[in-house]
Amino acid sequence: MGRRKSKRKGPPRRQNIVPLPVLFDCPFCNHKQACEVKMDKERKIGRVSCTVCLEKYQTSVNLLSEPIDVFNDWIRGLRRWLKASAAA
Repeated sequence: MGRRKSKRKGPPRRQNIVPLPVLFDCPFCNHKQACEVKMDKERKIGRVSCTVCLEKYQTSVNLLSEPIDVFNDWIRGLRRWLKASAAA
């Protein structure tokens, strides 16, 4: 008499971690992949600069901030500025 075969599954496969982007599309000149985000976590500063139209933005960051957060802060600031200028 033989033993029954085990129905145990192998370990689950790990999914590769995809890094977040550091280059984004510029909202001013509409060039693709022209805005680069640089983060200085020691000084708690995040900077976005466009390599084509030389537009710049700077904001404060914390240890959990990512480059997409700095870019989104820039876009939110632009939308607030446009809404305020349209209302005036």
